Amino acid sequence: MSRVYVADKETLDKIYDIVSADGVYGFIEHCATLAPDKRIEYIGKNVDYTPISVTMGGGFSLGSWGNFSVIANNKPWMVKNDGTPDYELLESDYTKKAVDGTTASDVANASYAGGAFSWIQKIYKKEYMVGDDRYVLFSETKKEGFEAVGFIDSSDKELEGVWLPMFYNTDGTTKATCIASGHPEYSNTTANQKTAIDAFGSRAKFLGGPIINTLVDLLIMWAKTTDLQTAYGKGNCNGYVNESPYYGVLENAVVNGGQFYGTSDGTSLNKILHSIVLGSYQQWMRDPYTICVSGKLKVSTNYAYALDASGYLDTGINYDEVGDTSWHYPEKYKPVPGFGAAPSLPPYKGSTATGGCDGFIVNAGITAFALRFGDCFTGLIVGVRALNLHRTATYAAWYIGSAVLLLPPVGVAA
Repeated sequence: MSRVYVADKETLDKIYDIVSADGVYGFIEHCATLAPDKRIEYIGKNVDYTPISVTMGGGFSLGSWGNFSVIANNKPWMVKNDGTPDYELLESDYTKKAVDGTTASDVANASYAGGAFSWIQKIYKKEYMVGDDRYVLFSETKKEGFEAVGFIDSSDKELEGVWLPMFYNTDGTTKATCIASGHPEYSNTTANQKTAIDAFGSRAKFLGGPIINTLVDLLIMWAKTTDLQTAYGKGNCNGYVNESPYYGVLENAVVNGGQFYGTSDGTSLNKILHSIVLGSYQQWMRDPYTICVSGKLKVSTNYAYALDASGYLDTGINYDEVGDTSWHYPEKYKPVPGFGAAPSLPPYKGSTATGGCDGFIVNAGITAFALRFGDCFTGLIVGVRALNLHRTATYAAWYIGSAVLLLPPVGVAA
């Protein structure tokens, strides 16, 4: 593995003390190494762990990660629109309540005052570079220098976790949804989507921002690779059909099989952590918390929303690709405090199967609003780490939708 160290001995000694501490999990992403399995090195408590393995077409093994808090507490729930949990769903069949495994649930009930979400428990994170190596550390308890990235609300309050949408939003103008019925919404502007998400409830946000970066790093760590499509499934990345208005975007549906379900056919709904939104890659998800203003990448670390990125954190990353219509594949990523890693500046040496493995495109000549994950027309460009900074807030198309990230009230957990 290729490593370049530039830190002095005192700094390296501090790093060793951190990763040797009790309760610290983590990995090193060796950014100079392109092979996705060889670029990830386990460190800390999980140094000898067996990674998660998802069998394409059904089944998975959690390896050594079954007792890790985020995995162990990741359950499917029906959640009220104020962010409080209502009742747990049966993991193997969301149409049933977990309490007895037979009573019908509201997972497809359009009249339910809330939606179907999976619980992502708070985890603390520390991230930094040493030469070409990106260190990512996680702690289940609060430690000095660790941050609750993705678990801070717009009032800067630390949350016990967040509610990850299990399904796509089907209404992008009136009131957003998160249930197992209906086609995902499409062809709406950011402002229209914001109106619909706000109408869902006061704790509803776009699925985007810092929680995506935290989830990406957890998925990398659990699978011990950056090729997350091969690890967790390819979803509906090749399901395009030239038929208006959906063009191959599949309707929300219950996919059985527990936390993970992956396929390699490129035309199926997949799920990661009970979410088909995270696993299916069939429609770009709007992320207004990640904005590129004339090349300057600015981010919201607490789900505050501003169409002009006012009040957002300036990451110090300045892209210069103006009018570029080419997809790139980064192998280096820059840690941003409170937000997570973003693609570094070119040149990019990766591909759909090397480096970070997922696509990146940017237009520094506009104010570009991030799109996440991919669509059913882009194939292996897509992925959990894919980032599209090539469209304005007003751009609308069939392949752009949204999903609801629901924040619980402070102090409330599943």
